[in-house]
Amino acid sequence: MSGDSRDINDLFDDIVLTEEKHARKGYAEGISDGRAQGNQEGYQLGYAQGVQLGEELGAIYGQVVAQQQLPHTEKLQRTLEQLRQLIEQFPRQNNPDKDIIGAVEHIRNTHRLLRALLGTKKGASQETVHTTQERKDYSF
Repeated sequence: MSGDSRDINDLFDDIVLTEEKHARKGYAEGISDGRAQGNQEGYQLGYAQGVQLGEELGAIYGQVVAQQQLPHTEKLQRTLEQLRQLIEQFPRQNNPDKDIIGAVEHIRNTHRLLRALLGTKKGASQETVHTTQERKDYSF
């Protein structure tokens, strides 16, 4: 027998510690893989929602600029200017210190106020598009 004979208890400890070592290694790899997948999914979700939000804010901004070309009451002009400033001041960089959700809600609420002052409904433009598509062509 060799001089390096080990105690049976040490061998059992190595077996138990090997299982724990592999479990820790697997856990660390799982966390790393999960973060990588989560980052990719988060990026894709954030990108898609950012595009939708950009389209919404762009449409509102276009309406505001168009309405500012028309004569309106002083209250309506102030609301238009306020809404325009809110959109122009909206953060365009990822800054965790900015309250993006609060800013979006403020813009939406101000837009609702503007629509109420103008006497328009949210779906008015969609209704006109929908009715024009349903018209039948009776020409020969």
